[in-house]
Amino acid sequence: MKGKPPHDVFAQAILIAATLACLCPFLGKAFHIDDPLFIWCGRHLLSNPWNFYDFNVNWYGRDEAMSAATQNPPLASYYLALVGRFFGWSELALHAGFLVPAVAAVLGTYRLAKRFCAHPLAAGLATIAAPVFLVSGTSVMCDTMMLALWIWSLVFWMEGLAKNSRVSLGISALLISACGLTKYFGFALIPLALVYSLMERRKIGAWLAYLMLPSIILVFYEWLTHKLYGQGALFDAFAFAGKQRTGGNLPWKILVGLAFSGGSFIFLLPAAFLLWSKRTLATAFILLVLTGFCLVALKKVALVPAMEARHINWLFLVQVALFVAAGASLIALATADLLQNRTAAALLLFLWVVGTFVFACVMCWQISGRYLLPMLPAASILLLRRLELRKSLHQGNLIRLLAPPLGISLVVALMAAWADYQLANSARAAAAHIQQEMGVGPHTAWFEGHWGFQYYMELQGARPVDFHHLPHSSNDVMILPLENSFVFNPPPSDFTPWFEYDAEASTFLTTMSASCGAGFYSDDFGPLPFVFCRVPAPKYLVFRAK
Repeated sequence: MKGKPPHDVFAQAILIAATLACLCPFLGKAFHIDDPLFIWCGRHLLSNPWNFYDFNVNWYGRDEAMSAATQNPPLASYYLALVGRFFGWSELALHAGFLVPAVAAVLGTYRLAKRFCAHPLAAGLATIAAPVFLVSGTSVMCDTMMLALWIWSLVFWMEGLAKNSRVSLGISALLISACGLTKYFGFALIPLALVYSLMERRKIGAWLAYLMLPSIILVFYEWLTHKLYGQGALFDAFAFAGKQRTGGNLPWKILVGLAFSGGSFIFLLPAAFLLWSKRTLATAFILLVLTGFCLVALKKVALVPAMEARHINWLFLVQVALFVAAGASLIALATADLLQNRTAAALLLFLWVVGTFVFACVMCWQISGRYLLPMLPAASILLLRRLELRKSLHQGNLIRLLAPPLGISLVVALMAAWADYQLANSARAAAAHIQQEMGVGPHTAWFEGHWGFQYYMELQGARPVDFHHLPHSSNDVMILPLENSFVFNPPPSDFTPWFEYDAEASTFLTTMSASCGAGFYSDDFGPLPFVFCRVPAPKYLVFRAK
């Protein structure tokens, strides 16, 4: 009987066990950031599956159609509807449901890495050990699902092209379509697969017809959303990005993008001593020192002062410099691999990394670890390809040599995931505590901000503020989550402070704090995906109408 080699089955079992071991401790995580948008859409789909955005939300301080509030396609919400329908809408049930795409992403990385390098197991483990994977894997947003579909699309496309398999190419076309309907960036697989195929085959063949399917589905989806909501969803997303694009010139965006990449794929930092020569490392060190001096000269990096009380803020500046160095290492890996190999596979990896970087850091309205997540499998594979090419490293010792860098990365990733877990839970706890503190009375509770805090405040019966119609009744209460977005002080002529609440969260590392310079979900909060520092407690202010 023909089957998979035992070592192949054993390697995949290790990856499944490692993925579950790292993500299962966070199954009780409170809904966080944009989770509510996907959940609300999933609930709506149970009653109206054909008109997916036919309801209103107040997400940006005004009541508006869901089609205007969200900038993502609905496939992840359809998956949530399926999970919620059979297992309920609790945090445990929905997070458990999203273990499936997380495991699929890791196994897909292993399968894809077998075509690129001799150590696919190590590539899979590097993927698990990345902070961007563990933090993203503890949400119910579309990112991990999109990553799984992205990887398996490439797996089936490359295998179909190599074997002239119509079935594999057809499956890949369907997966590309599903990937794009999970997150619009997934449609970037169409030009990526096209360029790879032209480089591999050197001519146009019957395979081109299979790329027409996701293209047709994209056009149909744009037509459908225009018919349903008055404007094509993809066009609307690009228009939104153009209007909302903020912060800094191109050099600054590239610097922040490198910092986000380095923090997201932190295994590249301790692995640098294996990847690069002593001369390259010495040059990088000099550049790091110069970068540090430049940051000090700026006096302030985002909202974080470079100097405090005449003392340089070394802890923050060192993190910025190290993360930038790790991010630059990734771009250098992709470039060096292409220059050394000049194959279709090397070109695919290069375009995968550089294309995602340009999209996430230049074209998007903000830089986020979520937008860099698609680069992760390519980064893991490039790490292994570089190590396997270095003649100074013995192949038999490669896994042993990689153990410390991956171990360090995993510890940092778990710490970042735990900090994000605590931050999410603090909003849930704050909603319950504030409601208890206010007690039962004739007042109407209003709140600013959104994310998970909005989800739990609405469960408590509070209402989101509409900035076009501010509450002014004498029974009104206003709640402000200071470490949130879309938060503005109420008019002092109408409201007076009542009480404050400091929530409990991580005190030494944070993924979202403007005062600390951490903004995993948006660089509007800071230039790093996470920061080691003394983290202030998330503060909530409660006001009463006069």
